[in-house]
Order: sequence, then C-alpha cells, then structure tokens
Amino acid sequence: MNWGTKIFLSLGVFMLCIIGAGIYMVSQDTDTLEDTDYYEQGLNYDQIYNKKSNVAKHKAEPVIKINHDTLYIQFATVANSGNLIFKRPSDRSIDLQLPFETNTGVYQLPISTLKKGAWNLEIVWKSEGLEFLTDQQLHL
Repeated sequence: MNWGTKIFLSLGVFMLCIIGAGIYMVSQDTDTLEDTDYYEQGLNYDQIYNKKSNVAKHKAEPVIKINHDTLYIQFATVANSGNLIFKRPSDRSIDLQLPFETNTGVYQLPISTLKKGAWNLEIVWKSEGLEFLTDQQLHL
C-alpha cells in the first residue's frame, strides 16, 4: 500500500467519524433551553416584571431557611397563597410544582423526598390583593 492510499483511507475514516458525530448530536432530544415555553413567557414578561417589582415595592421578600429536612418560608404578611415551583437545573424531569396556603405567615415544607443538590425555587403568591413573584437558588 502506497502513501496516497493511506492518506485517502485516513481522510475517509476522519470524514466518517465527523459525519457519525454530527448524526449523533442531531439525533439527541436534548435542548439547552431551561424552559420549554420560553416564547409564551416572553409575551407575558410585563406581568412577571410587575410581580417582581411588587416584591421590592412592598418589601415583601420572603425569608427562606432550611433546617434539617424542612424548608421554612417566612412571608412579610400573614395570609398568603400561591405556588412553589422547584426547578432542577441538571434534570428537568424532576421539576415540581406545589400549591400552598398559609394563615400564619410561615410555611413549612418537608424536603426529605427532594433530590440533594442545586435547585431553583420560584415562589408565585398572592397576598392582600397583590401578586408577587420571587426566585432563589437553594442547595439541599
């Protein structure tokens, strides 16, 4: 076998590897977007912005503490109702949305069933006729 044949075979193997890698990457069903409904969220961004600005305007930022296997959320007002949205950055399939309601200003949630690691907690709630939204990163 002469050197021309070796170069031709090497280029052919290299091209097959590149084509194989391209097909593998295209066939994977993963997307780097965190939210699947990003377009709808973009259209509703004014509402999200107003909810976030209500938190700052009314000094309603909740205090979040983790003690052993319980998550404590202390709100600025007494009566609150809404949703807790736990988002796992590394695995979207275990995201969790939980409704809550409290009349004491403090909400307790056992978190022993949640997978350990980094989470994004988004709290959307209503209190005294106003809507609020805040998000924080947690490490369980």
